[in-house]
Amino acid sequence: MDRPLSNQVRNKRMLSIWLKVSFAVLSIVLFAYSVNWFFTPSVKRSMLRTAIVSTQDLTVTINAGGLVVPLIEETMTSEISSQVKQINAEPGQKVQKGDVLLELDTQKVRLEIDNIQEKIALKDSQINSQKVISNKALNELNSQLELLTVDLESRETRKQKLVKLSKVGAFSSQDLLEAQLNVKRTLIEIRQLKQAKLDVKLSSQAQVDTLQLEKNILLKALDEQLRLKKAAVVRASLNGSISWLNQEDGSNVLAGQALAKIIDDSQYKIEATLSDFYASQLLPNMRATIRYQDQVIMGRLVQQTPTIENGVMKLSVVLDTPNTPTLKNNLRVDVGLITNKVEGGLALSKGPYVPGRGIHNVFVIRDNIAYRTQIEIGHSSTKLHEIRQGLNENDEVIISDMSDFAHLSEFAVN
Repeated sequence: MDRPLSNQVRNKRMLSIWLKVSFAVLSIVLFAYSVNWFFTPSVKRSMLRTAIVSTQDLTVTINAGGLVVPLIEETMTSEISSQVKQINAEPGQKVQKGDVLLELDTQKVRLEIDNIQEKIALKDSQINSQKVISNKALNELNSQLELLTVDLESRETRKQKLVKLSKVGAFSSQDLLEAQLNVKRTLIEIRQLKQAKLDVKLSSQAQVDTLQLEKNILLKALDEQLRLKKAAVVRASLNGSISWLNQEDGSNVLAGQALAKIIDDSQYKIEATLSDFYASQLLPNMRATIRYQDQVIMGRLVQQTPTIENGVMKLSVVLDTPNTPTLKNNLRVDVGLITNKVEGGLALSKGPYVPGRGIHNVFVIRDNIAYRTQIEIGHSSTKLHEIRQGLNENDEVIISDMSDFAHLSEFAVN
């Protein structure tokens, strides 16, 4: 005979049923979560590079690659065709202005100096000979002039005597006329001799001047050869370092050929390269930032090459502090040519997955989920992008390469 169950038994059975149902529901939930977790893409946070959106001033720049070069570099060339006789320095060596770098053979120059000196001595001899000849001719003319002067006095005396005698009729007029003509003839001869003296002086002086001019030309040529002989000893033109040196002892060199290069290693400038796409945005003296490691140096654009090779322009940037100690020759640096400034805008650090200007998709992390978000990027500086829309301050944005996840709208960040 069946008896009704007690309340205690019924409660135990209900509790057992509820436990079984609860366990089944929990198992289903855990199973569903596990399936969802297994099939939902996820990335470890340690594998991601992120940046926080912040409000700050943005300096808009055009980025270029730069190379540190000496502000002052001088090339010493050979002034004669010769041979390298002796090398007294080596590349990289510190030098002071006037230090001997190398010496050239001067045999040809010495022979030319001897030849010119002989020609100068010959001109001196010719000048002296011309002066002797001129003096001899002048002495002969002076002697003739003295004799004619005596003849003039004698003929003048005879003419005066005949004039007096002709007045009393003691002498014929014919004799008087002849005496007068003799005086005139003598005066003409004296005048001719004086003109001959002047002609001899002028002619002799002209020949002496010509010879002296030829001598002066030779003296200038001698000075030039002496200078070339001195220049055969190649010396440093400034304090600095040897960046290059002809180290081939005994090698032939031509006039005008480079022998050494000296750089002032205390002052530098930047030579930058930039795509010709940005040519229209460049202005003379525009400001520039030069970044090396964590250091920022200011400068300005001073030169832009008029020619473009393979779509690349060459620029020259002088530094506000050209003697910056950390700069070294041939050091690679980043150059930012400043075109604009944005004050108090949203900014995001640059990264592989954050491209340049325009509309782009990025992933923003919220509660360990990365959501694909469309943003608009405006201006850019060396390290930052201006965010015009799509992000808020303090948003965490993935800036590492996420091309493998570009098709997803979201994924988990573990």
